[in-house]
Amino acid sequence: MEELRKLPVRGITAKEVLALWREGRLYLKETETACKQDIQDEVRAYVGAIHEYVAPEWQSRIADIWQAIVADKAFAPVMVMRKGRMRGLLNRYITTNIVFHLKALDIYQCDNLLELHKRMERVESKNSIYKSAGMYALSRAQRLRLRELKDFWGSLK
Repeated sequence: MEELRKLPVRGITAKEVLALWREGRLYLKETETACKQDIQDEVRAYVGAIHEYVAPEWQSRIADIWQAIVADKAFAPVMVMRKGRMRGLLNRYITTNIVFHLKALDIYQCDNLLELHKRMERVESKNSIYKSAGMYALSRAQRLRLRELKDFWGSLK
């Protein structure tokens, strides 16, 4: 087998890629990093199910808050599962914990956490994400960062 070489993404045309594919000489390496935009889209879709529970004063800023959370250096490394069969997917355990803390900060208004969870997961009862969310508890620094984000976005009225 020939030695594999990395091709630059820029400077290679679609025709060249197609020719390599036809010849059976195109190999793609699986990466362990997820695109930041993909994760933001997944988070937006996941927490979009509970948009009706956002407190009225936060309705106009909730999308900005979630974008800031996903991009924040305190959360970005843990927003994607790093191992196991769910590697590369949104870490719904952490996202669930973030929602729970945002509820404690009065950004989400709901009688109980289980209702928020059931809406996000689109299920009728507790599932493994809810039951295991405690194993992915937020660190003190992450909780403080959520409070800072709330204070920052709350000051922009």
